Amino acid sequence: MKNISNPDLVKRIIYWSLLIVIVIYLVAGFGITEFRTVEALSFGLLTKSLAFKIHNNLWIPFIVLLVLHIFFALIKKRRKIVPG
Repeated sequence: MKNISNPDLVKRIIYWSLLIVIVIYLVAGFGITEFRTVEALSFGLLTKSLAFKIHNNLWIPFIVLLVLHIFFALIKKRRKIVPG
């Protein structure tokens, strides 16, 4: 088993969390515009009103995770530029 350092673990959690939030955001958006299809595919679990609530409440976690993702990418790029 690989030994993963703490910053690498944090980065992986942020990256995967961002991916999950993006997928949920897209599915919820699709659930707003094509609610009949999404309701049928989800067996009535994801209604238009629930999709709208999810879609509206995900923008803050999306922005936070996106900023953290960009921050870690810039740090990684800066470490490659500056030796040491």
